[in-house]
Amino acid sequence: MDSVLVSKIAKGYELSHDFLQTKLNEKSKIVILPWAFPTKLDKKRFSEEYFKEGEPKYNKYVNPLLELKVKKENIYISNPYDEEKNYLKAKIKEADCLILPGGNPEMFFNLVVHKFDLLYDIKYFKGLIIGESAGAVLHLERYFITAKNNYYQYFAFYDGFGILKDPFYIDVHTSNNKQYLEKLKKIAEEKEKDIYAIYDDGAMILNRKTLAYQLLGNVKKISYEKGEK
Repeated sequence: MDSVLVSKIAKGYELSHDFLQTKLNEKSKIVILPWAFPTKLDKKRFSEEYFKEGEPKYNKYVNPLLELKVKKENIYISNPYDEEKNYLKAKIKEADCLILPGGNPEMFFNLVVHKFDLLYDIKYFKGLIIGESAGAVLHLERYFITAKNNYYQYFAFYDGFGILKDPFYIDVHTSNNKQYLEKLKKIAEEKEKDIYAIYDDGAMILNRKTLAYQLLGNVKKISYEKGEK
């Protein structure tokens, strides 16, 4: 029951390579849900433009898995415009690893919860989950997006998948800017929760059961201290 939480998948694979070697092999079955695209597509554009085999976006998610000896035929990439709900549920049930890519988290949430009724399947998934950007923050029951990272350019809280019951908050694509970091500190104090700020060159490995974690690369813990308010 481990998760790898990153802002950028390519750097995340690199930083967590040694850990992933202990979890993935030629027998591993992977499901990738690249559903967090910023604009609505269709079946053809998804497969021929957005996530086309051999193109950069496809390669950055799939090639590192192949380097970890995962067989290509064991990597299932879900096209939400050409998907049958029960078939996908079965694929997730038999998978060892679930990959939740970045993009628009609200679109991702709506597809998972409302179109495919997968909330239970993802929330209680027992295998390895790799969450990038939107896929990282959606681990939480409630997550925030800063104005800089929000498609709507304002700060807000949203509902997540609840894979984690909010033991802390996660910020992705953190900016090393004084005002930005002060905003994160204010959130930590107001909500009385620590925040793990994952920069684009950082990663967090977390055991979802014990909450034991390892920080790799550029990750900053912004602590809430009781009585500080």
